[in-house]
Amino acid sequence: MKNKLVFVLFLIMLTAPAITFLFLKDYIDSENHENRVFAEKPQFSIEALPSFPQQFDDWFNDYLPYKNQLVMANTMKNDFLGVGTTAMEYMTGSMVIKGKDNWLFYNAEKQQSFNDYLCNNLYEEAELAEIAEGYVKLQKKLKELGIELVVFYAANKEQIYPEYMPSSIVPVGTYSRTDQLVDYMHANTDIPTLYTKEALLKEKEKGQLFYKYDTHWNNLGGFVGGQLLNEYFHGEYVSLDDVSYKVVSTDVSGDLASILSMGNIYNDDTEWEVTGYKEDVTVKADMDGDDFVFTSDAKDKRKLLMYRDSFGYALMGIAKDYAQVRISRNTDAFAAYCKEMQPDILVLEMVERWREGQETWCNGLYNLIADL
Repeated sequence: MKNKLVFVLFLIMLTAPAITFLFLKDYIDSENHENRVFAEKPQFSIEALPSFPQQFDDWFNDYLPYKNQLVMANTMKNDFLGVGTTAMEYMTGSMVIKGKDNWLFYNAEKQQSFNDYLCNNLYEEAELAEIAEGYVKLQKKLKELGIELVVFYAANKEQIYPEYMPSSIVPVGTYSRTDQLVDYMHANTDIPTLYTKEALLKEKEKGQLFYKYDTHWNNLGGFVGGQLLNEYFHGEYVSLDDVSYKVVSTDVSGDLASILSMGNIYNDDTEWEVTGYKEDVTVKADMDGDDFVFTSDAKDKRKLLMYRDSFGYALMGIAKDYAQVRISRNTDAFAAYCKEMQPDILVLEMVERWREGQETWCNGLYNLIADL
């Protein structure tokens, strides 16, 4: 009788989460916070048998009942116990690195921020030459269309706030892959290649430039980045000392906190707004699909087209620097924009951890306009 009772209790414990989750999933946090597409449910067949166990395991882990609640409980347990993680475990483990003072850092498998920080992923000379060749080819075509190319790399969060990274993670050097690529571009091409790291390091004592619980820079960081473009095109750099900024909110969380299912706990960060910059310039803002389109009475009458990743959101302040600005991710319309908008400037903005973008995005864009 005792054994039957134990068996029944075990069976209830085993099946209850799956059954109750069917009724509760619409009332609790069950969203995908991991910035990736979850695995599809695999179809069993004899041909797929060798890979089926791993595919099923990936699917099951992605759709595990109460996954977010379990992740949250594990995070809270580790915080309470002060559990640390070694560098080797970070390489193969969580998408989020828990740093000092609860600072969170991104550790996405398909991106390079962790290895960028370690400085253990430098290019070979032939790789640098191949990447540069792609940019030069795009630059040449754009020149034929009357468009100037500027390459803009937004620094990883780890590069700007290494003091908050776990002490167990020790870089092997200080010269990163992006440092290497930028130096090569400067030495071997005439393409303006801007990298925000030094400017952000210089300005960081004047204000927090990245979100504490998010992968991205905030409005202050974006303003500093935008000033590199201002300096290049207009010969002027406006420091954070020369503008005002105010607190918009003090209950900000972020995407990294969401990945840990801790958005309701890690939510004491600050949102800032920059004021006092070119107040005499009037800007009109519109949306064209997912594009941000700005027109202004700025002194510089040129038209600027920016292709961006998610770091481009904080660069909207450049709208005061040029008469027309379009900030886009719509590569399908790239050829049409080059032909119809006829921009004077094309800025390719990408965060340095996006290694694939740094290496191949220029080739994809070239193919779109090769026949113009």
